[in-house]
Amino acid sequence: MGARQVASGARIDNFREKLFPDEGMQTGRLFIRPLSAADAFQLVVLTNDPLVANGLSLLRQPFTLADAQDLIALPRAKKGCFASARSGGPEGPMVGCVGALARGASDIEIGFWLGAPFHGKSYGAEMAQAMLDRLRAVFPERRIIAECPRENSVD
Repeated sequence: MGARQVASGARIDNFREKLFPDEGMQTGRLFIRPLSAADAFQLVVLTNDPLVANGLSLLRQPFTLADAQDLIALPRAKKGCFASARSGGPEGPMVGCVGALARGASDIEIGFWLGAPFHGKSYGAEMAQAMLDRLRAVFPERRIIAECPRENSVD
């Protein structure tokens, strides 16, 4: 699904400000901050890698610059907020993307993906846990949901 396809559904005022009151959060190895226009090109490159794209149910493929701009603009539409996850600090390399979307009156959907060079390093678990903790703290009245393509299952 492309960011344009996220257009229907619930709205949450100040989604970005609620998730990131300090403009970012630090985990053990990652700095997570809301996506900005400066992230658009890196986001397209990261998301269009076949090793990444095959596991995404949230975004359409190919993922274009317009799709990146739509994802970055979600907070203005009060639909959600996605963030870059950077290794080592605010200026480190973008390893992935993590965020959330308003879904109906009571749900928030969490989503994340990693660039292929960063698979197998537990970055996904680290950034998903940080976002999950933040969502639980900021939106305790909402149910947090996630979707995963069947191919991502582990036996």
